Amino acid sequence: MSKSNETTATSLNAKTLKSFESTLPIPTYPREGVRQGIVHLGVGAFHRSHLAVFMNRLMQEHHLQDWSICGVGLMKQDALMRDAMKAQDCLYTVVERGIKDANAYVVGSITDYMYAPDNKRAVIEKMANPDTHIVSLTVTENGYYHSEATNSLMVDAPEILNDLNHPEDPSTLYGYLYEALLLRYKKGLTPFTIMSCDNMPQNGVTVKTMLVAFSKLKKDDKFAAWIEDKVVSPNCMVDRVTPRCTDKERRYVADTWEIKDQCPVVAEPFIQWVLEDSFSDGRPPWELVGVQVVKNVDSYELMKLRLLNGGHSAMGYLGYLAGYTYIDEVVNDPTINKYIRVLMHEEVIPLLPEVPGVDFEEYTASVLERFSNPAIQDTVARICLMGSGKMPKYVLPSIYEQLHKPNGKYKLLAVCVAGWFRYLTGVDMNGKPFEIEDPMASILKAAAVKGGKDPHELLNIEVLFSSEIRDNKNFVAQLTQSLETVYDKGPIAAINEILDQV
Repeated sequence: MSKSNETTATSLNAKTLKSFESTLPIPTYPREGVRQGIVHLGVGAFHRSHLAVFMNRLMQEHHLQDWSICGVGLMKQDALMRDAMKAQDCLYTVVERGIKDANAYVVGSITDYMYAPDNKRAVIEKMANPDTHIVSLTVTENGYYHSEATNSLMVDAPEILNDLNHPEDPSTLYGYLYEALLLRYKKGLTPFTIMSCDNMPQNGVTVKTMLVAFSKLKKDDKFAAWIEDKVVSPNCMVDRVTPRCTDKERRYVADTWEIKDQCPVVAEPFIQWVLEDSFSDGRPPWELVGVQVVKNVDSYELMKLRLLNGGHSAMGYLGYLAGYTYIDEVVNDPTINKYIRVLMHEEVIPLLPEVPGVDFEEYTASVLERFSNPAIQDTVARICLMGSGKMPKYVLPSIYEQLHKPNGKYKLLAVCVAGWFRYLTGVDMNGKPFEIEDPMASILKAAAVKGGKDPHELLNIEVLFSSEIRDNKNFVAQLTQSLETVYDKGPIAAINEILDQV
């Protein structure tokens, strides 16, 4: 924030809201006394740039008063968000930054915020309240405790064991969901819909399947059967690039709009949500504000996860090792740009089912164009976060499918895995150490360091890799070759080595 705007910027809250109406759009709908039809677990930047934005549009343009959002922070580190939301009466600024211009507006669709570590029972009772029709989620891929390799709940995870043995002190989404649904069940109420908004294949099916598995471990067979029979969890595909908020974004909002906002969101202008129309207790009319409500999401979801998220991961690890800071820099590297295009054309797109009205080559080009936007300054480090949750969902499934095909192609996919494995050593190509942000960081780093150029130590982590990959001699040989090249010559050389062969 410039020195002048440090003093002239006005703090955003309900009392000051109207003072901004000549500067940018603000919510003019009533925010007090409205029903909170949605309880959302995990109020990060993406939720506030996506679902909350769609709800803001509905409340502003169509005057809905039964569907505001009660946000919930589940983790201790959510205390910063709690403090910001409470200070600002849950108001915040969204800035849509395009390549040439920026557009900002205040969002007010979140009307309350609860910090679970302060009172976990209060959160459970809020979820169980009859006014709550939907419990939505953005808890990241790792928050589902789902092993992609075994397609099962990670029952040995300490957090899952805690929730099974100490229902009064839940730490995972399953502990909260189970206890809240139990209250609804005992009162004879319809279960709320569980709506995952995380980037995962079949996110709705996954969360329900894992919840059913969790409930069966609780030994209440009748209630577990009720969950399996009555609880609905739609699949959906969500898309909007939303970097983490830093002091730089806060200064930008203050300097440009003279708003002192502790938790602004900066996102790309593009936004998309394709949602399966499957709800147990009603839903808002999202189609009125641009949501694609469809019978089956699978083809849209697969396209996005494999092409956008898979491409993001490949660019992230290889770009980080190549020394880049921002994703737009990675996209503008001619070698990596070509690699992503050829990877998608040769090894990913041929695996995808048709999507009505979508040309996959054009979609890939549009994704790269979006990633090239320098205005949002999306960091490579952010893309590399939580790889143990992302890679098994975005990249490894394409490898599995290629291994099942006669003459399957996976050389370019193997380069991506090699980049990830080298990244997991926690030391860049210049010998500088960096922190790996991942729930499995200690296990992954130990295996990466011990294995070095030999991928077997990492491939032997069974919750991440199935025997199909680690027992396939041809794939392991290809991965080893690329890993050796990344170690000895760097990521760009490893990419060029394979591009010369395809």
